[in-house]
Amino acid sequence: MSLTASPAAKTLRRRLFGSHLLVIGVALVVVVVGIGIVFGLFELIGGRGDLGRGQDSGPFGLLFGVAAAALASAAVSWRVSRKLAQPLEAIGVATQELAAGRYDVRLPNADTVELDELAGAVNQLAVELGTTEQRRLRLIGDVAHELRNPLSTIEGTMEALLDGVMEPEPDTFARIGRESARLRRLADDLSALSTAGEMAGAGSEPVDVSTVAAGVVAQLDVQARAKGIDLELVDSGATTAVGDRDRLTQVLMNVIGNAVQYTDSGKVVVTLSTVDRRVHVEVADSGRGLAPSDLTNVFERFYRVDQHFSDGTGVGLAIAKLIVEAHDGTISAQSNDLGQGSTFTIELPAS
Repeated sequence: MSLTASPAAKTLRRRLFGSHLLVIGVALVVVVVGIGIVFGLFELIGGRGDLGRGQDSGPFGLLFGVAAAALASAAVSWRVSRKLAQPLEAIGVATQELAAGRYDVRLPNADTVELDELAGAVNQLAVELGTTEQRRLRLIGDVAHELRNPLSTIEGTMEALLDGVMEPEPDTFARIGRESARLRRLADDLSALSTAGEMAGAGSEPVDVSTVAAGVVAQLDVQARAKGIDLELVDSGATTAVGDRDRLTQVLMNVIGNAVQYTDSGKVVVTLSTVDRRVHVEVADSGRGLAPSDLTNVFERFYRVDQHFSDGTGVGLAIAKLIVEAHDGTISAQSNDLGQGSTFTIELPAS
């Protein structure tokens, strides 16, 4: 999209100045006509005597006064037009800077409320664009890091096999298989993340969240039992949301699965309820917990609370957040601190 104005367009300063001149012109016409009418009335009623004393210089004085008033008004109009147009011109320059990728641009405060609010909105846009660019670069770095580790393992193992340094044993091929599966999981997660981010809106069908949650809990119960933790579902009934069943299943699988994964002992409780036309899904665990700085970062792509925890790719909660927001819902995390468990709350519009 081009930012160049059309040839027929006029600058705001010229339009403001022209409008002021138009107002001045109309006012002068009214004044001159009014004075003419007054002089005419005086002549008709015979009141010319007092006015006649200055009749020789009267018209010239009148014209001089009108001309001086017009020039003064034009000067003031030009000054006011310039003062009003300058902040908008600065905003135009700033938006061009943003379009060119320079997100450190900032506008000063304006002395007009509306222009000041507009400048503040542009500054906020610059901050958001800068943050998005930083996240994009970090995402590229994280993806490269996630790809590099398994590829290095596969490459090193294959070279060792070819050189005869390592024997072609089942454990060797199993290691290669695990790293290949890790690459596949990363590719699947990136695909899911991209698809979730492209969702302009979610389905509008009624979805029985109780049934979806029960299915997810039953599927993850095997994993929970293998770790020696209890996975419990508390359902208050009448929890029907509006959306896409498959997408909501993916959300609950990611959130509940994340709770099971990061809980080493104790339990995970999934509580369903409907409050004020909003379906609430609360997933509380007795796991590793979150530090205050993790409560929002945990929804970022590839963010991991425990960097030494190698399972997963760190995009599950990011995918869940995108899908929930596409359903006009919210997702949040609460935790007292590390080692004290955490609670994730999902709110969706009820049908």
